[in-house]
Amino acid sequence: MSPSLALTLLLQVGGNAGQTMADEILVVAKPRKCDLSVAGRTLRSREFKARAAEWAAGRPVRVVVPTDARTRCLAKIMFHLHDNGVTRAEFVAESVDAPAAMDGGGK
Repeated sequence: MSPSLALTLLLQVGGNAGQTMADEILVVAKPRKCDLSVAGRTLRSREFKARAAEWAAGRPVRVVVPTDARTRCLAKIMFHLHDNGVTRAEFVAESVDAPAAMDGGGK
């Protein structure tokens, strides 16, 4: 699948993304590494797959991206989501005044 097709599939943001609250994943950009965290905890492979099954079934997911995240990191996340059946995700820029607890103190 071409990167532009994957980007198109994953960046579709619906105005009615559902009544439920979206899971927020925070991208933790580190030198040569790209971690994902939820509620201040690093998201491991097993938990990611379990959550991805919910997202693939329609539960909304929002990926909060810091300004220093690399494009390669974001592409890796998009393909990882797609490989697990997720066809809709919202990628948003991290707010400058976001609480430090959200990123697990890893910036």
